[in-house]
Amino acid sequence: MRPGTLRLQHRIVIPFVAVAVLTTAAAAYVAVSVVSRTLASRVDEQIRSAAALVSQSDFALSPQILGSVKKIVGADVVTFSTSGQVVATTVDRGRTALLASVTAPDVIRTVAASTTAAPIRIPVTCDVPCEAAFHRVTTRPDTLVAVVADTSELIAATRSITRTILITAVLSVIAMILVSQVVVRRVTRPLSALVAFTREVAPGAPALRAPAGEDEVGQLGVAFNAMLDRLDQSQAALVQSEKLALAGLLAARVAHDIRNPLSSIKMQTQLLQSRTRGDADNQAMTEAVLADIQTVELVVRDLLELARPGAVRLKPTSLGDLVRDLLVQLGPQFRHRKIDVQTTLDERLPPIPLDADRFRQALLNVVLNAADAMPSGGALSLATRLSADRSTVELDVCDDGVGIDPAILPHVFDPFVSTKRDGVGLGLVNARAVVDSHGGRIEIAARAPRGTRVTIALPIRDAAHG
Repeated sequence: MRPGTLRLQHRIVIPFVAVAVLTTAAAAYVAVSVVSRTLASRVDEQIRSAAALVSQSDFALSPQILGSVKKIVGADVVTFSTSGQVVATTVDRGRTALLASVTAPDVIRTVAASTTAAPIRIPVTCDVPCEAAFHRVTTRPDTLVAVVADTSELIAATRSITRTILITAVLSVIAMILVSQVVVRRVTRPLSALVAFTREVAPGAPALRAPAGEDEVGQLGVAFNAMLDRLDQSQAALVQSEKLALAGLLAARVAHDIRNPLSSIKMQTQLLQSRTRGDADNQAMTEAVLADIQTVELVVRDLLELARPGAVRLKPTSLGDLVRDLLVQLGPQFRHRKIDVQTTLDERLPPIPLDADRFRQALLNVVLNAADAMPSGGALSLATRLSADRSTVELDVCDDGVGIDPAILPHVFDPFVSTKRDGVGLGLVNARAVVDSHGGRIEIAARAPRGTRVTIALPIRDAAHG
């Protein structure tokens, strides 16, 4: 993270908290204002009502009635003349400042000059916070009534409510901050884990995969894993392509440097064999040389097949007939090697587009590999069938031989990988290349309790058009 750059959780939390603070502050201000106005309005209404009620008759002149009003309203009442003389009051005579403020000449002039029928509010000076309402006595025009309410409790209550509202607002903001931190961390933790995972992924590292899930971040992990799978496949394909390119170069060199001398050696060995008829020792040696030459020819053939261009000439072909012809060709070899061949060929299969010569060579590599896996004899079975979705024809080649080492099984289609001591590792590579060129697939799996199964699937297309 660059200096001065906020982390994702802070970029989420800070705006959220700012909005929460502003809205909470606004709500607290409105609440305090409404409460203050409501309490002040209630006090104002009480003293105005009391002033209007007392001034309706001679009630204002009775100290007993004024005392009852004070008990009911909770405010002092002062009845005085326009000359400033106090007629009756509930105020202690010792509170001279209050009485002087209520009966001040400017207050009397203001009340006397008022033409409204309702009590009026005039600010007065008290020894405590107070509010005062004045009204003229209806039966005595020269007599005035003042209702003075002590607002100390009102102010204390307002402050208490304000303090409560502010504390609640602050606690709400703190709770919002904490909750937002928890929520944002839960949201960003998978993202942080995904970022840490991407830093661990490196070429040649083990096949690591990101954590996946059903939420958005989990789906991002799924997409990232799919990308890694595609990269792994691309890398494997690139390695395979490089190996095949190397094999192709080797094949071209072999075809140029080995094939012609090998043909000459074979021809001269055959000539030598014909001249030594009757000599058992020489015949055995020439047969051994010819067998070795045949092995080399097979290697050269596989290399040339690997270097051949991938274009195929497709013609409608019966897979069952092709399999039978191949088994007839290999029959003597199987009998010599004590291999029992069984076939289950579905006669109802339609012709499929094949390059018969190239596919025959690929199938020959597969069958000979199966035979080589049974050096002491065994059972070889070939079966054809239609796939469940009726889109492909499948051919199984099964043996009960020594099987394939599980460590090598994933790499049997790589060039120069072989389970045989004298194998070059190109037969299955060629077989896969031919099957791929037909749009099919080839798979190898172990059988229970022993042996190997090779499955070749070829698409059913318009055989007439290839």
